Amino acid sequence: MQEQETVLGEDIKFRGKLEFDQQLRVNGQFKGTIHTGGDLSIGSRARVEADVQTGVLVLEGELTGNVVATRKVSLRKNCQLKGDVRSPDLEVESGSRFTGSCLMD
Repeated sequence: MQEQETVLGEDIKFRGKLEFDQQLRVNGQFKGTIHTGGDLSIGSRARVEADVQTGVLVLEGELTGNVVATRKVSLRKNCQLKGDVRSPDLEVESGSRFTGSCLMD
């Protein structure tokens, strides 16, 4: 059975600290910190200002902040990432924008 993803909708503006264990998709605006062992998706119209610790990050929108991922970071077409990345696996699609440094270990 596939786990259901939790979604913060486009009309949501949230500020604070998010902690979760499974899957979360942010489609709205978020400012703060995000900490999870699960998967985080940031939708194409989302605007996030946060330092992120996650298992997997899939970025389609805008993220300003540093990212530490234990498994993978995937930067999709038209996304924007301003911050440093630390991950053993980095996928960068053509058309994505990344300003920062990357450490793969």
